[in-house]
Amino acid sequence: MLDSKQSVSRRGRRMAKVLTLSVAAAATTMLAGCGVGGPVQADGTGGAGGNSDRALRLAHVYEAGHPVEKCGIATLKEELEGSGITVESYPAAQLGSEAESLEQVATGGLDMAIAGPSFLGVWHEPAAVLDGAYLFDDVDHFVETIEGPVMEQVYNDMKEETGIKVLSGWYYGTRHVTSNKEIHGPEDMQGVKIRTPDAPLYLTNTKIMGGTATPMALDEVYLALQQGVIDAQENPIPTIASAKLNEVQDYINLTGHMIQGINIVTGSALYDSLPEDQRAALDSAMDVASDKVRECVETEEKETLEKWKKGDGIKVNEDVDREVFAERSRQMLPSEVSWGELYKQIQDAK
Repeated sequence: MLDSKQSVSRRGRRMAKVLTLSVAAAATTMLAGCGVGGPVQADGTGGAGGNSDRALRLAHVYEAGHPVEKCGIATLKEELEGSGITVESYPAAQLGSEAESLEQVATGGLDMAIAGPSFLGVWHEPAAVLDGAYLFDDVDHFVETIEGPVMEQVYNDMKEETGIKVLSGWYYGTRHVTSNKEIHGPEDMQGVKIRTPDAPLYLTNTKIMGGTATPMALDEVYLALQQGVIDAQENPIPTIASAKLNEVQDYINLTGHMIQGINIVTGSALYDSLPEDQRAALDSAMDVASDKVRECVETEEKETLEKWKKGDGIKVNEDVDREVFAERSRQMLPSEVSWGELYKQIQDAK
């Protein structure tokens, strides 16, 4: 658990990066205006919509072929046609890492970003709870939680404290561990250097599961696995496939340790500045996109896993003692974090 001195220090480090990130965001915008690193549009072209439309820049770290982009953001654009809002998407970390994009939203340098709960938790600790290992039994429980009163209160508190507003939560996938050896239980994780995103909770989850976490940006993982800098990584199946990580790992071990969502966020000041009809259109488009992303992710998870089971490139290890992993998480995680009671509350609501 982080003590008060650590929290103050962490916030200080965040704000120390504000000027650098704001300058970087402005520079990237200028480059995009010159045709360099431009946004991905639903029709494959660059630029915004009609001249009178308000163009909102949205950044994320996922490849253009990932369901987040091809299903979620494409749907957003379609649903917002005629609303006076257009979305310019910058995938594949064009505007920075997950943490950097989120900070740009918080400081007003970027309109929207996609960030996981662990990254939101750096700004408002209870928001990280959704990334607690083995919190959910299935996707329905996940959806009920993010749309329910408990998380509504968490998000409202975060908005008041930080100015970061959650527009929507999208199902991102169920995370599994890939490696070059079979993993059946915690004992097999001993000594395994496993890449995780660079957020504190991932380190805690990995420690509880028995491994050693190595934080690293997603776009660096393929080469690191190929060169043996790390032994393993963990991600949902669509991300593993779109980043081609199955090419440089022998096994996918179906640990299912996180049924995970991602958050589309904006600044509360920007959201409040929109006319009421545009806010309603944006909210509605986010709801439709959320449903579409879930459909796409679940379909891709199923189809890709079936292809791999037929012997296409990576071996599927289904012999994982998930209950042992889950029991360790239930026993150990609440005492490791500041939101342990919230974790237990959500689990008890299953």
